[in-house]
Amino acid sequence: MRGWRYVLMALGVFVWAVAVLLMVEGSILGARTTGVATLLGMVGMFIILVTYVNALMLGKAEKSWRKI
Repeated sequence: MRGWRYVLMALGVFVWAVAVLLMVEGSILGARTTGVATLLGMVGMFIILVTYVNALMLGKAEKSWRKI
């Protein structure tokens, strides 16, 4: 199950990188790409954050089981 953490983290980084690309080079999709880029950036950061928090929670849960 650990492999899914890396896949989700890579997906989040990829989405975030696409958002950065749209912000830097705005003429790819037309003149109004800032809204799409902002939304993609937020989604990418949310995926990264959820993956990171989930990994922290699972790590703490595994450590608490070791004490028993």
